[in-house]
Amino acid sequence: MEMQEMEIMIDNEGRIQVKVNGAHGADCLALTKNLEDAAGVVEERIYLPAYYEQPVSEEQYTRIQRY
Repeated sequence: MEMQEMEIMIDNEGRIQVKVNGAHGADCLALTKNLEDAAGVVEERIYLPAYYEQPVSEEQYTRIQRY
């Protein structure tokens, strides 16, 4: 499993910017939900390419071996 982390930046005006690394699909929204709820209204949300990727689980992964 890839490590997930949030990068949080707060500017001089008090605006909060959060970048999520290591999460795919809607997992990034789940990671930031509590922070968003505590901070107030989300003014803008920009989805990075990882948001549109679906995570690969071990069940979906098949190893093919040639003999």
